[in-house]
Amino acid sequence: MKPIVDYEVAATADPTPIKLLTPGPDFQKYHTSWLEDKWFPFMGFVLGAGSVWYTYTMNRRPFYSGIHVKLGAGIVGATALYYYKQYRTSYLADKDAMYRHYIQLHPEDFQAPERKKVGELFKEWVPVR
Repeated sequence: MKPIVDYEVAATADPTPIKLLTPGPDFQKYHTSWLEDKWFPFMGFVLGAGSVWYTYTMNRRPFYSGIHVKLGAGIVGATALYYYKQYRTSYLADKDAMYRHYIQLHPEDFQAPERKKVGELFKEWVPVR
């Protein structure tokens, strides 16, 4: 049976901060899904239409009254969260690029940590009886 973790690869992994901030070649394969680009607009539609539906329910208006208002609020909410997702993605990409650039300019502040085994991290333990 093959182990889940390849220990040779894990032992040779580069823990430097610049390597941790740079996405690898498999990033898109493991960090995206078919739902990722649809989730924010869907939730915007649900929140927009749901808020109008809740207001109408609290005011004791019929369910089908103002259906055009509910659809309009849903479309506005979906559009707003679609553009929010684009803004958030570009903002986080800029922030990561800024961090990478700073680390490249000041590598002496970001030395690779010394690798230790788990047994070296714990103090010697003597049971008290």
